[in-house]
Amino acid sequence: MTTRTLRFAVTVSALTATAALTLTACGGSDGEETKAAKDGQIAADAATGGDEAGGETTSDDENGQEQEKGDACGPGTVKIETRAVKSPVNHVLLVATNTSKSPCTAYGFPFLRFDQDQATAIAVEESKPKGKVTIAPGKSAYAGVLASAADGSGGTGRDAKQLSVTFQTPVGDPLAGDPSSAPAPGGSLHVDDSARTTYWLDAEDAALKW
Repeated sequence: MTTRTLRFAVTVSALTATAALTLTACGGSDGEETKAAKDGQIAADAATGGDEAGGETTSDDENGQEQEKGDACGPGTVKIETRAVKSPVNHVLLVATNTSKSPCTAYGFPFLRFDQDQATAIAVEESKPKGKVTIAPGKSAYAGVLASAADGSGGTGRDAKQLSVTFQTPVGDPLAGDPSSAPAPGGSLHVDDSARTTYWLDAEDAALKW
């Protein structure tokens, strides 16, 4: 390209840019200005998560699934205790009582540990309820705990003095914060590798069925 041709090309580019700036300063065409304003409002709405009517606030988990906020039972709203039972053998009853003034939902099963165990007790999948287990103020939900096998198939085992419970979020994750804890019935509970817990259920008989 010659020097004259290059100079001509630069001049044309400069004139084109100047014309574009002049058009913008004058407001451009009505259609373009209206579209730009509309696009800007859409972007603003998306950034704030609202609309003109004020949408309902929700939260999403990592998979983009909508979940309820402030609905799950937790240590601040529920008291945990353990109760000895005569039947079935080697079972105890885990009781979660709502001590708050609002209902909460006991999702899934308790993440249950004995003393300083790192692993949680396995859940009995057959005990999973068909719907949510919601605990009204002053009421309780229950989980049956098989501590050890009656036939010795769970190994030697050991004696545990405390049970700790972590509640679940609506999507099945452990609820943040410290777990709730309760002493074993009578101060000591023999546990072995067969230890199991049911899902949270709304009746004692249902929890002890397993």
